[in-house]
Amino acid sequence: TWKSEIYQFFDSNVVTKKDDNGRIFQQFSCTAPGFKGVHRYQTKLDGEPASDRSSTSNLKKHAETCWGKDVVKARLTGGVSNSPRDGNIFASFARTGQCPVKVSHRAHTEPEFRAHIVRWLAEANRPFRIMEDRELRELLLAGRPEHTIPSRRAIGRDLNEAFYRCSKRIVNLLENYNGRLSFATDAWTSPNHRAFVAWTVHLQHEGHPLVFLLDVFEVPEVRL
Repeated sequence: TWKSEIYQFFDSNVVTKKDDNGRIFQQFSCTAPGFKGVHRYQTKLDGEPASDRSSTSNLKKHAETCWGKDVVKARLTGGVSNSPRDGNIFASFARTGQCPVKVSHRAHTEPEFRAHIVRWLAEANRPFRIMEDRELRELLLAGRPEHTIPSRRAIGRDLNEAFYRCSKRIVNLLENYNGRLSFATDAWTSPNHRAFVAWTVHLQHEGHPLVFLLDVFEVPEVRL
């Protein structure tokens, strides 16, 4: 009977096969999407039983690769991992922007969760009070009762801090930019007949075109 908690990261349907040399091995299919799994040999090349035929070390290494060491450790100890991979939510912003958008099979740490919430509210222009929506909280907490959803005041503080830090980075980038900066302006009238003007700056950074909104202000009076 397999009693190790490491087996919960693999499909219960373990298949026994033989390789081209006739060695018998067990094939464990990983439950993480997109990962095939790992083999555990039961016999040596001479057909004798392998001394490590019950070892779970390779299974553990594979699980840590797919799910992360913090998740595996929490499952093996029967607890919930509260130690974030990075305790700063702003480090999560950098990681998110540097990789393609895809659904993770790992549970987010608390800082990563807060970072995604801040990014979503800012980019989708959602009100802070949406975090108190009953159905949204049900969707976020289903199957994860140990998680906590930050209040709208906490999210507001995170957003203000993120804006402050991003502003400092942009100022530092523009002041020390070794190249030409291009500025643009645009003016428009809203449907309620209020006039606005915006200023933007355009540059190339590490081979990527960037554009930053510098300021938007309302024109108190328009003269034709």
